[in-house]
Amino acid sequence: MDLLKQSIAALQNQHSASLKHIIIVNGASTDGTKDWVLAEAKKDTKIFFVDLPKNVGGAGGFNQGVRAFIQQTNDDFVWLMDDDSLVTDDALDRLLEVWKLDPTAGMAASHDIWKDGTWANMNMAAPLFSDKIKVYYGDAPFVRIKHSTFVSTIISRMAVLKVGLPQKEYFIWGDDIEYTQRVTHFFPGFFVRNSIVVHASGKNPLPGDISGEKVRARLPRYLNEFRNRLCTSKRRHSLPKYIKTLGHNAYDFVKVLLTPGVKFRFAKLGIIIKGTWNGFFFNPPIEYGDPEYEYRAEVMEKIWK
Repeated sequence: MDLLKQSIAALQNQHSASLKHIIIVNGASTDGTKDWVLAEAKKDTKIFFVDLPKNVGGAGGFNQGVRAFIQQTNDDFVWLMDDDSLVTDDALDRLLEVWKLDPTAGMAASHDIWKDGTWANMNMAAPLFSDKIKVYYGDAPFVRIKHSTFVSTIISRMAVLKVGLPQKEYFIWGDDIEYTQRVTHFFPGFFVRNSIVVHASGKNPLPGDISGEKVRARLPRYLNEFRNRLCTSKRRHSLPKYIKTLGHNAYDFVKVLLTPGVKFRFAKLGIIIKGTWNGFFFNPPIEYGDPEYEYRAEVMEKIWK
């Protein structure tokens, strides 16, 4: 909860006058979060509390938060972030500069760093034209991207109305990639170098590295990783790229099988097999914050149905 308090304080200290609401989603926490948020909401009328009866994972929380944005506010943008995202004081203003550059943009993603100032490895935005140098080592203030993470991504109301809500069934891992790919399929998306956000996670691991995972309690998350990875690829990629995604899963299997010293080797192999198998059949329906919006994506493309 300490990081949540720091995250909210950073939002309250934004230089921007554009921040109208702070939507906090509580997934049945037991650490006193609810009481603290309710007390804080009495002091700050911007705080909007969504209290869920059970833990629905990060994906379910983002689904409910974006739903509240559409159905209970008239705001033009929703700024998605984790409870350990610590935004710098001009991060929002920097993100909003994207719409001066391109009024048709659907989203903008911050430059996510870890606590030591290096890149947050799991949160690097993916450049549209596969030139990672432009993002990692370049100096361009804005770079077109194809997806980003929910450590700090702002999305326009029009984009949310069109593409729907984040996929709650993903539960955890990969929901941000799937959702931002949905957005950039219809709208330009940008990486904003000068919008700095610290991802204050305990570690700074590489994304989806099951072979290096040393905590047994975290292993079930990888079922979602391998399942969700295939679902996202199935929705967005051509057949050759889908086969490449399957190859990625196979590579992880071989890496776990053959790398010396891998902890929980056989449990991990089973997870890769089960997660991949589940991914062949997993394709939950997409929900819409306003099902009556006439330009929603399910009307435009059969792939979304």
